[in-house]
Amino acid sequence: MGGDAATTGAGGDATTAGAGGEGGSTTTTAGSGGAGGSTTTTAGSGGAGGAGGGATTAGAGGAPPLDPACGPDTATFADVAPILERSCSNQYCHGNASSPAGGLDLRTAAAVSAMVNQDAGSCSSEKALVVPLMPSSSYLMNKLKGVDLCDPDEFRMPIGTPLPDAEIKTINDWICAGAPDR
Repeated sequence: MGGDAATTGAGGDATTAGAGGEGGSTTTTAGSGGAGGSTTTTAGSGGAGGAGGGATTAGAGGAPPLDPACGPDTATFADVAPILERSCSNQYCHGNASSPAGGLDLRTAAAVSAMVNQDAGSCSSEKALVVPLMPSSSYLMNKLKGVDLCDPDEFRMPIGTPLPDAEIKTINDWICAGAPDR
């Protein structure tokens, strides 16, 4: 299709709030993606994968940027939920319904919406807990590995026994898959 488009279109460019279609791109800070769209900030939302160029900051359109932490493996939230249930969402930590640790409720029904594109509280909104398609930019991965923590008083999570590498990889693969809620 080519040309400028404010909605969707193959090969189109949108320069106002709107959506980029397959192979399209947007240069704005808000909008939603069509086929092939992606978003790596909390502004806007993107479609899944696809061909063509894309934005790596805001807006939508084109193929997602490649994160060096992503490989060919993917995982679903069904793979991640048991890890969170066993290691993170007990009554003493992120599973306390009335007062979850750090205000982060990781019980299965709330976990995805509590993490995906949500500010990491200790980072003064400089980082998101989970950035879909970008585990290298997801503060959750820092917390699980105990590296580059925003506050010197923070600890690796979960406290006590760290997650096995295989479980951290499963969470990484879920983020690489776009952090789906299923």
